[in-house]
Amino acid sequence: MDYCIRYVPLPISVKGVTAMDSDGFYNIYINSRLSYEEQKKTIAHEMEHIVRGDFFSFASLEEVERM
Repeated sequence: MDYCIRYVPLPISVKGVTAMDSDGFYNIYINSRLSYEEQKKTIAHEMEHIVRGDFFSFASLEEVERM
């Protein structure tokens, strides 16, 4: 699995988001406004989505986040 982590200013309500491009490369965006500890937790959360294969799930975003 290929991925890149980028630290960018996001709205405070968004800790992180991951997008997969057409080549299957994962772009993980982490809110640069979070503390170091929150950034680590958010990276782990986003990586879990990748490992679980959530990008290939037919479940809604709300269902995926509850898992």
